[in-house]
Amino acid sequence: MRSEEMLNPKLWAERTFGAYHLQDAHRTWREVRVAAQMAANASASLPAQMQGWKEVIALYCLLDQEDVTFEALMQPHLQHTREEIVRHPVVLLLQDTTEVDLSHRLHVSGLGQVGNERGQGFFLQTMLVVVPQSRAVVGCVSQEAFVRAPAPKSERRSQRRFRQDRETDGWMRLLRQGGTFPDTTSIVHVGNRGADLFDFFHASRETHTPFLVRAAQNRRAQNEEEEVGDLLEQVRAWPSRQRRVFEVPPTHGRQARTTLLEISFGPMTGLPPRNEPHANKHPFPLWVIRLWEEQPPAGEEPLEWVVQTSVQTATLQEAWERGTWYGHRWVVEDSHQCLKTGCRLQQRQLQTGKRFFRLLGLLSPVAVRLLQQRDLARSEPDRFTCEVLDVDVLTVVATQAGLDPASMTIQVFWQEVARLGATWLVAGMGQQAGRPCGRAGSGFRPCLRAFISLIASVCKMCIKDRAQARGLLPQ
Repeated sequence: MRSEEMLNPKLWAERTFGAYHLQDAHRTWREVRVAAQMAANASASLPAQMQGWKEVIALYCLLDQEDVTFEALMQPHLQHTREEIVRHPVVLLLQDTTEVDLSHRLHVSGLGQVGNERGQGFFLQTMLVVVPQSRAVVGCVSQEAFVRAPAPKSERRSQRRFRQDRETDGWMRLLRQGGTFPDTTSIVHVGNRGADLFDFFHASRETHTPFLVRAAQNRRAQNEEEEVGDLLEQVRAWPSRQRRVFEVPPTHGRQARTTLLEISFGPMTGLPPRNEPHANKHPFPLWVIRLWEEQPPAGEEPLEWVVQTSVQTATLQEAWERGTWYGHRWVVEDSHQCLKTGCRLQQRQLQTGKRFFRLLGLLSPVAVRLLQQRDLARSEPDRFTCEVLDVDVLTVVATQAGLDPASMTIQVFWQEVARLGATWLVAGMGQQAGRPCGRAGSGFRPCLRAFISLIASVCKMCIKDRAQARGLLPQ
């Protein structure tokens, strides 16, 4: 998608939703209009986004239509993503699950258990497409929202194994929904420890799409000498092949630091589990890569990733590349964070689970757009901002920074936005528009609404970009 379409909410909505008809031309028009207004101000409330009570009522009517489902709303975005996939030689299909916690909304119907089973909400399983060379987000190729069914109180663990429908089956469903692609594009399914399922590995083989999954279970495996043992114990006995400098990013309760990562790898054969009645009984070949920290600083937990893959890994270069592929997995978590924080999904004032699911069909592409805007700022940092951004927005930022608007690049623009902060800039835009700053979106010109979208949504999610602007992380 061109950068002009990416930054223009109306053009983006027409391209993303306009080609699909919801049984009625008026509904399609309404869908495109609503998506454009949400993209222009992703974090605002529904009344602020719709800019009028009649528009809000029209949105509620759209969300109450039985044939306007989550699947129908997502279909054009999924189709566009599949068309974009074939343009790249290698893509990663990142899959993960997140819970949407609506426990604070006590009167919402149609939800299930989340968290410690005392809360309520639903779960979202996402398969996001990322290009490994550039880390660019292509879009969602499959997504599923589901409600957790409570387990019978008297159900034993042995009975749970024989249950026909299990929550973990979602990993296999999305993998099969992703389907196959032309041989000109190499597809790799990437999953965290939740995807360490024997059935997931065999579903990957059935669809002829390789997998790369972090090991969570110390499953039975056979090494090259045909010795059978526990996978993790055998892999941890391998000597280091090489070491590299690794920048550990900051997380909750952990500061950023620099360390040395060791690497070892080799082929193994995965053996079927003994106590899973529904699991496939055929062994399969795989390669295992272990990345670990030999000497962590005092008080720090040592880093370790054991990654299983069906992609041939015969050299050190290939082993490091597989480790880099797994490092891209956190992008799918960023997409979920965009939904929850950038699009404020959990704060929406809706009364039924069906409305939440249908609203999700509109907000999921918006969340992907936020990630793609972040990619645009990273991939074209030297492009002049005046080529892709409204002149009023650019003027406010450049004036406060004391820079020439005509020579300001995209990278410098976002660095100044991060330095100044969104609150001051929104007030500055209000002063330029000649109107007082009231509630989000009220009394502002269209350029201001576009600005709020970029600041309140993109900047809120671009934590790494803000850290780079402050010199906490390398550019």
